[in-house]
Amino acid sequence: MEILVAIGDIYGAERMIPISSANIAANYGVLRKEGIEWLEEFAKTGAKTRVFTTGNPQSFDFDLWKEMGVPEKFREIQFRISKVLKRLGIKLFYTCHPYLVGNLVRKGQHIAWAASETEIFANSVLGAMTNREGDHSALAAAVVGRTPEWGLHLPENRVGNVLVDVSELDLKEFTSTDYAAMAYYVGSIVGDKIPVFINLPENLSLENLKSIAYPLAVSGAVPMFHAVGITPEAPTIEAAFGGDKPEDKIKITMQDIKNVYEKSRWTDEEKVDLVIFGCPHCTLQEIEEIAMLLEGRKVHDGVKLWVCTSKAMKEYAKRMGYADVIRSAGGLVVADTCIAGGPYAYLKEQGVNVVVTNSLKAAYYAYGLFGMNTIFASTKDCIEAAVKGRWEK
Repeated sequence: MEILVAIGDIYGAERMIPISSANIAANYGVLRKEGIEWLEEFAKTGAKTRVFTTGNPQSFDFDLWKEMGVPEKFREIQFRISKVLKRLGIKLFYTCHPYLVGNLVRKGQHIAWAASETEIFANSVLGAMTNREGDHSALAAAVVGRTPEWGLHLPENRVGNVLVDVSELDLKEFTSTDYAAMAYYVGSIVGDKIPVFINLPENLSLENLKSIAYPLAVSGAVPMFHAVGITPEAPTIEAAFGGDKPEDKIKITMQDIKNVYEKSRWTDEEKVDLVIFGCPHCTLQEIEEIAMLLEGRKVHDGVKLWVCTSKAMKEYAKRMGYADVIRSAGGLVVADTCIAGGPYAYLKEQGVNVVVTNSLKAAYYAYGLFGMNTIFASTKDCIEAAVKGRWEK
């Protein structure tokens, strides 16, 4: 309660409000040594979560740690984290898509979710109400069952600021990575404003919606977005802007998209060490696409190919035969982890230097935080790089 009151005082909240669920990051990449010790001390008080609370991906797949080459120190750290999270009552789903594995929220529900892309999706696509929480604040809210009423918990702070027109884009040919590049460009322009997209296809898939959501917090500090006629708080342009006029307008061109791809190649190296998917975690449809692109082919010797997803999606992928196709090709479907959870740290120590990925967030982590050579590309081009062992674009 002291943590929540302090946050409420900082942001001028007038009261506490009940929440229906929480999600915390709580991986080694976020916590580090001091954070783990804090969690352990907190658990000794007997604290327990009062609402349904899930956790983000961790450092490795518990079933594949040998094949992933996970060092002993990382295994020890992971088991410490898992032990304390379970003690606190957190459900060990280990995914950045908690809404796909049971932590589903509805429009208007107040929640306390950590992890940037998860919060943006919850606010924008599901219509729930959450601020961008850190581990301390999300856990405090989960234990108390309440959070300070400020920021995106107030309807007046959820209206759009910037109109984004995509009418000049050939969206019939757009892939999920194209939508991600589009959103990355928008985030770099709008900063912490709320963009309102117009002229997007009404039948956007889950994969395309999450591809729009996650890059907004990579290149900018966008808390949520609206898509007119698609997302729940934007049935009309007027509703999206709360009856006001937009502060600014952006019209995106195909050249803007191409520039993101070009600027997201942070290396001149051609040899590829790692091709990685699933930041955010791959859905079953995305795993199917990767399997179909790999069927009958082989990943090049010396190249690692990882498909990161939740434990639930991994089991479904096994049932559908997709995991077998990927393994036969020389790749792995790995659960419970993603790039943000820590793998880059031990992979770099093992000589993995050049990373090809279809995720701008994964590319940002590899290059910006670990100094690895990184290339952002379409899913198809990522597979080609894995098979050839080289980047030839």
